[in-house]
Amino acid sequence: MAYEIPQNLKYSEKIAFNLTFWQLLWLGLFWGLSAVIFFKFELNFYLKFLLCFLFVCLGVGFSFFNFFDYLKVYWNYRKGLRKAGFFDSKLNDFVEVKKIEDNTIFLNNNSLRAILEITPINFSILSEAEQKAIVSAYRDFLNSLDFPVQIVMRTVSLNLDEYLFNLKKNVIELNNVELEKQFESFKEFIQTFIEENSVKNRLFYVVVPYSPYSKTQPLKDFFVNLKNLFSKKKQKTSFKLNEEIALNQLNVRVQLCSEKLKTCGLFVKRLNEDQLFGLLASFFDSFIPAENNYFFPLTLLEKFSGEKNEEKEK
Repeated sequence: MAYEIPQNLKYSEKIAFNLTFWQLLWLGLFWGLSAVIFFKFELNFYLKFLLCFLFVCLGVGFSFFNFFDYLKVYWNYRKGLRKAGFFDSKLNDFVEVKKIEDNTIFLNNNSLRAILEITPINFSILSEAEQKAIVSAYRDFLNSLDFPVQIVMRTVSLNLDEYLFNLKKNVIELNNVELEKQFESFKEFIQTFIEENSVKNRLFYVVVPYSPYSKTQPLKDFFVNLKNLFSKKKQKTSFKLNEEIALNQLNVRVQLCSEKLKTCGLFVKRLNEDQLFGLLASFFDSFIPAENNYFFPLTLLEKFSGEKNEEKEK
């Protein structure tokens, strides 16, 4: 019978006194410092005892309680990016997005991402036969993939402003006073219910990737690109050509995913450039959600200032 060998095993050879090299190093370092302080420095006895006790404790902590790992984690935490705004230059390396064009996200490593927005269905209200059909179609979708995909689910505040606005227009067109009163009562009830119960909306996305230098890509393209690096004239042309090929390959994958997901009874829509930008921007603080679009307060402020300036000019 075959057994799987765990890959995260750690082994450290014992040097002396059943201690590893690093344990002996930390004990020797801190205990040696405590001995030097106690015998070589002319200090108050209680002060020397306190310093020696501190170094002895540090030696024990570094040797047996992984103080060094905790310090390393804390250092990375202090040094790393903990808080940044949307326009902070430090986010360039963190987000890894080079540009957004042709309804596609271009990353710094030259890989591409397309995002499909999925409108879900209420699976529980379907009949048993319909549920089996959808599960079978979804299984076919997964089996048809020869590339990895990422499924993202987000929970955002429910916003029905556009729905209520369109409903109000229809009510006004009917020119019925009683109906308008009923609409205002319905609107107040809906908004109060959403606010008091913190009703949320779930958004589902499928991220379709493509990398020009993946394992499935022939090595011929790699050597051609490597050769063109030494030719300044051909470099830009080759880059555009490879970008077009990558976009075509990505579009093929997007079309495959869209067709397979539609057979599951799902509504699939590929996000355009503005929607991609809004989706990425929505992960930062201080953005105001409006359905699937997100607005930054600075943008709204600039728009408001621009309108005021136009009024002054008039």
